[in-house]
Amino acid sequence: MVILGLAAVGALLGLVTVELPYYLAMRGVVASLGAGRSAQVRASEAVVVLGFPSSRDGRTNAVLRWRCRIAVRSFEPGRSSVLIMTGAATRGGKSEAEVMAAYARDVLGVPAQQIILEEQARSTWDNIRYSLPLAEQFTAIKIASDPFHVRKANRYVARIRPDLFPHLEPADCYRPGEYLLLKAALLAYGIWLRARRRVITLVSGN
Repeated sequence: MVILGLAAVGALLGLVTVELPYYLAMRGVVASLGAGRSAQVRASEAVVVLGFPSSRDGRTNAVLRWRCRIAVRSFEPGRSSVLIMTGAATRGGKSEAEVMAAYARDVLGVPAQQIILEEQARSTWDNIRYSLPLAEQFTAIKIASDPFHVRKANRYVARIRPDLFPHLEPADCYRPGEYLLLKAALLAYGIWLRARRRVITLVSGN
């Protein structure tokens, strides 16, 4: 019983360790965008789905599926909505945008006429730079990815097209317990990247 109790406590602590950062990141995104501002007068929306390298055989992976599901559930009822899939062919012959579009169309049931492809982007900066000209005609813009990635992308919108920043609305990026193992892996990878940058900075003396 003691072992089971300790295991339960450990599992709970692990859950909190993973979920809390995502919850706080999502709250930060919502706060930075002033969620709900003038939403009632926005009749159209573009949901920009940030790309991620797909499998070499062109199949989706968990990251792409998660982002597509975030995008589709972020559609606002009563609005004219489109998905802008953004991502170049970084592996194999199919672009990230094409792979996501196929999943959204064939699995999630999004009509093909509601999907726009942007197939030049090879980074998050490119995702935003190339997608915004396609999204600017819509009265609301949402970015679909995990909350940490969205926070970064929103900063890029503010730098690249500050005139469009007021059009940003938060997508439905966070749900507790969803893709828990993937969240943990992405969180660990982000921590590793930050630690690596700090080491490089220390070594270079900058």
